[in-house]
Amino acid sequence: MTTYPIIENFTLSISNISTEIYPLINSIRPDWNSSNTRLVTFTEGLTNVIVGLFDNRNPDDESKTLIIKIYGAQTESFIDRESEINAMKILSEQGVFSQRILIQFNNGIIYEYASGQTCSRENVRKENIVRLIALKLAQMHNVPVQRAEKPYIIISLRRFIQLLDGSSFDLSSIRSDIDAIEERILPSLIPNAELGKDLVLCHNDLLVKNIIYNEKTTTVSFIDFEYAHFNYSLFDIANHFIEYAGVDNADFTIYPGREEQKKWLEIYFQARGMSQQIIDDDLCHLVDQFSALAQLMWGLWGLVQARISQLNFDYINYAKMRLDCYENLRSKLFEKE
Repeated sequence: MTTYPIIENFTLSISNISTEIYPLINSIRPDWNSSNTRLVTFTEGLTNVIVGLFDNRNPDDESKTLIIKIYGAQTESFIDRESEINAMKILSEQGVFSQRILIQFNNGIIYEYASGQTCSRENVRKENIVRLIALKLAQMHNVPVQRAEKPYIIISLRRFIQLLDGSSFDLSSIRSDIDAIEERILPSLIPNAELGKDLVLCHNDLLVKNIIYNEKTTTVSFIDFEYAHFNYSLFDIANHFIEYAGVDNADFTIYPGREEQKKWLEIYFQARGMSQQIIDDDLCHLVDQFSALAQLMWGLWGLVQARISQLNFDYINYAKMRLDCYENLRSKLFEKE
């Protein structure tokens, strides 16, 4: 019986992927070659190069399709790849998602394909899809998890600010904010946070393009677990709400109002077996406060990417948009200071 992932001491070159990929996958797809398959580059990712490998002989059957993720340059400085792989293993074993990692190589992974279409900022708010997303996130958050040293929001803020040491950006006020967030703000937002209830295994990057909707099976899957980590469940929800904005021409004014939030939260908490949770304006306000934290995290992420990424994307303006959103929400976060 094959144990996955298969570990291969191999570095895959983006420029030579069309020839190098076949020796790499020989152990799992020995009959695949350049004449009976096709490579499709997915362009939605802002960190890595992601390519799909499809079997041309069975165009209607995508069950054996492979996804090849080649890690972006220097991303190991702020992405815990072992945590990503472990999260995918756990979620596959628990039956939350079906995308097993099949091969792990030096600069990436190959995993199973989630059939369907990536969501858009239009359909991610459709009632049937909203329900599926809330149910799936609840299922993910109910996966048993061990307590980590710190929630991911603190780990990521500290890591990003450290990676920006020596940059030309004036981050003195943000550094001060991060100290306050860790020492006072988070403990006041959720006092005595409980493992398995408030602190869970989170996706932490649930933007619309990381949600796959399969119309035939009326199911959703999540993809891209590189930020999956122990964190506050409300952070994951708040981050998803702000990501209604989309990626290309992001519009952060697209954010669910109170009634829309309450409907989403009611589905989610019932699915988690927490029907005793009071869903009111106070809870929505708490979600808004976590939204501020998400905007801050991705703003700093954008500045880091601007320094290290080789992808063609305007990270500086993206970071500025995020940090402007943080400033607009900061008063809600620091209201008791």
